Amino acid sequence: MEFGKLIGNSFEYSKEGLVGHWGKWIMLIILSLLPAIPVWLGIIFGFLALLAAPGMLIPIIVIMLILMIILTFPLLGYTVRIYRGENPAPEVNNWGSLFTDGLKLFIILLIYAIPVLILVIALLGSVIVAMIPYLPQLIPQLMGSSQPMTIPDTMMGLIGAAIFGVVIIILVALIIWLIEATAVVRFARTNSVGEAFNFGEIFSRIGKIGVGSYIVALIIQAIIVFVILFILELIPYIGFILVLIVTPVIVLFQARYLWLLYDSVGEETPAPA
Repeated sequence: MEFGKLIGNSFEYSKEGLVGHWGKWIMLIILSLLPAIPVWLGIIFGFLALLAAPGMLIPIIVIMLILMIILTFPLLGYTVRIYRGENPAPEVNNWGSLFTDGLKLFIILLIYAIPVLILVIALLGSVIVAMIPYLPQLIPQLMGSSQPMTIPDTMMGLIGAAIFGVVIIILVALIIWLIEATAVVRFARTNSVGEAFNFGEIFSRIGKIGVGSYIVALIIQAIIVFVILFILELIPYIGFILVLIVTPVIVLFQARYLWLLYDSVGEETPAPA
């Protein structure tokens, strides 16, 4: 696989889709900002609730979380259009289809995340239950006791088990990520949510690409995105603004990259919508 060509074509797609199309660029920045609005409102109303009506804190958190999820749909829906192979980069329009496609993609991502969520909840629950007997010893030390903190040997074993659990969660998340990268494109190309879970075809596609090449390609993509965002965030004062400006480029680059990777072994005939 020609990784340089894969990277170059993806960035070229982003450049052609955004440079000179400033309205589209601005709209994509707005779409990326939408989910943050409920977060900030939640912080404000949550603080007010703590002062005036603590019983409203949980409903406020739930409402804001729901709104945050809903407001991710347009940007997710836009990536679905790129997964379908639209070239040049599509316009930000047809809001009904953006929301519908975004909802479908969110459901797919949520289902894929279930194993990780279950493992995280199980790990946290186990750690909390296992730590309860040690709280009488730990709380005074954490509250500033003059006596040196001592960690029982059994608790050291608990910490080791927790670290092992975290490693397992990370491995499971990585495996799901590898499968999901093909599943989302397959969903978009076939217009079928069910095809995102057609593991026979998904593994067949990955096999045709080559498991080694496939994994390396995804790792390269992740490194490129991480390095770009990391460097921008290091810039004092304006780093956050630069990240917002570059976000549409990252969105187009990632989506096109996955499409090119999926399509590197030939096209499929999309199923009727």
